[in-house]
Amino acid sequence: MITTRDGSRSALQARWKRLAKLSSRILLARSFGAIATVIITGAVFQVMSGNFLTADEIAGLFVVAAPLGITGVGVALLMMSGEFDLSVGSMFSITPIVMGELMAAGWNIWLAFIVAMLLPLCFGVLHGAITTLAGIPSFITTLGSYFLLDGVAFIITGGYPVEYTGHSHLMSWLGAPIGSSGFAVTVFWMVGLTAVVAVLVAWTRFGNWSLAAGGRRGVGRALGVPTARVKTVNFCICAMLAGFAGIVSFANVGSAAPGSGANNNLLAIVAAVLGGTSLFGIEGSIVGTMFGAVMLGVLETGLVLVGAPGTMYEAMIGVILIVAVLANVRFGHLGTRLARVGLVR
Repeated sequence: MITTRDGSRSALQARWKRLAKLSSRILLARSFGAIATVIITGAVFQVMSGNFLTADEIAGLFVVAAPLGITGVGVALLMMSGEFDLSVGSMFSITPIVMGELMAAGWNIWLAFIVAMLLPLCFGVLHGAITTLAGIPSFITTLGSYFLLDGVAFIITGGYPVEYTGHSHLMSWLGAPIGSSGFAVTVFWMVGLTAVVAVLVAWTRFGNWSLAAGGRRGVGRALGVPTARVKTVNFCICAMLAGFAGIVSFANVGSAAPGSGANNNLLAIVAAVLGGTSLFGIEGSIVGTMFGAVMLGVLETGLVLVGAPGTMYEAMIGVILIVAVLANVRFGHLGTRLARVGLVR
């Protein structure tokens, strides 16, 4: 009987230890905070408004979240490798403008799309070369591109929006509504591209290289990582995702205006930080970034529903950003303590 009792007690202790390890891993998952915040904030707005959790409102928040999520996952990947891109808002604006102007000039829509996407690719290469070869901080390099591209967009359009009123398979695939649901295929682009980049980070050698490149200067190179090449590729991915997000929004809304992505420069970083991406490189979550973008959509839609003034949105973003950074730091310390007692690895 003593042996049986001791065996039962040992089995119970082992079960509780496994449960504690699982709970710790869930709690410390870098995407956990963003997912939990989306659920809690959505529930609060539902209680306050009574109609937040309706198909129309959910579809409306994804109009905001989807392009921002596509942009954000590229920004998060670049941040993991230790760099920033403050030109993504201008890239978001000018890429569909170039595509729209080429179509207005009689170009084939597929050719216009390809040529327009070459613009962010070229700037990604330029940002990578200037940052890694000339040693100029990416903050300065991409800030210069932001002003340059913003100015060029206004010169091209004269400050007026570029509109698309035709019908094509390409534009339907990029941003058409899904039946009468109110949702658009932009949601699938956000989820699909998030999945691709998440797999790239978690399951490929390039993902490991990206994280290593975000470490202290010289460490990645000492480990044999082609740091300059990796960062340049990530600059290209970041810029192209921002440009593609602009085209997706163009296909969905039917117009593109200079300056339309001005807020995306910082909102994409906010989405990445809300999702658990460190401002200091190495650590982050691509899936968490997507939920960070969804959180911003929830916040904007919810504040409108409860009748809050428009200025409240930016104030709330500031508060949430500070809280998210503090939470990331605290969870990092908690993870270190749990690792010492063997609850996480």
